Amino acid sequence: MKKLLLGIIAAVLWGAGGSWAGPQIAVPEGEFNFGKVPQSATICHTYWLRSTGDDTLRITKIVPGCGCTKAPVEDTVLAPGDSTRIDIFFDTQRYGGYVTKKPYVMTNAGEEPVFLTFHSHVLSVADSTLPIILTPNRLDVSQFTEMPRRKATFTIHNTSAKDYTLTVIDCPADYFAVKLPPVVKAGETAEGSVEVLENRVGEEFERSLTFAISDEAGTRYTLPVKRMVRVKKGAAGS
Repeated sequence: MKKLLLGIIAAVLWGAGGSWAGPQIAVPEGEFNFGKVPQSATICHTYWLRSTGDDTLRITKIVPGCGCTKAPVEDTVLAPGDSTRIDIFFDTQRYGGYVTKKPYVMTNAGEEPVFLTFHSHVLSVADSTLPIILTPNRLDVSQFTEMPRRKATFTIHNTSAKDYTLTVIDCPADYFAVKLPPVVKAGETAEGSVEVLENRVGEEFERSLTFAISDEAGTRYTLPVKRMVRVKKGAAGS
């Protein structure tokens, strides 16, 4: 009898507010920091949404927040256990200083918005990114002739008196591969690169690379990466 009563109580509690009942949404990472970024460039970060309930999750609305932010989504209907990505694109335009944006998603899991917050420190002067200086401060892997062009390089100049290790924080591995020097010694300059993947050479895109240095603040830097293709169809991958 006791076991029966406990079973009934558990069933009632589950039906009234069990954490998995009905459509539910989970965002493993709902906040991202781009760090230092240049003006007049587009940067991007991917957020993942997961359906964690026992019923279909429906994304009913995506609100970017302003004209400088775009938030396309792959799927708006998710079965239990499925996931989808939302790529948040931010055009830094003529912003200056610290900028925070809070695009949000509405679903049938409840009336509360799900925020996809990001932060950036937009700089108008290229050499104001101390303690390191990136040259160039944005990467262009566009192709305008039949000559294949997949790679862009950049230099990292350490202006401080300390050695810095570099760590990739965010990279769209389905678009390009990244090479960073493991260490940039004090007062020295090292080279990094991005290389477009073979299956992306015929595509145009705007993405970005975010990395951090090993100073006390864990300072982050984001390099915009842009690709335009202006050659005859089929020539870009030849």
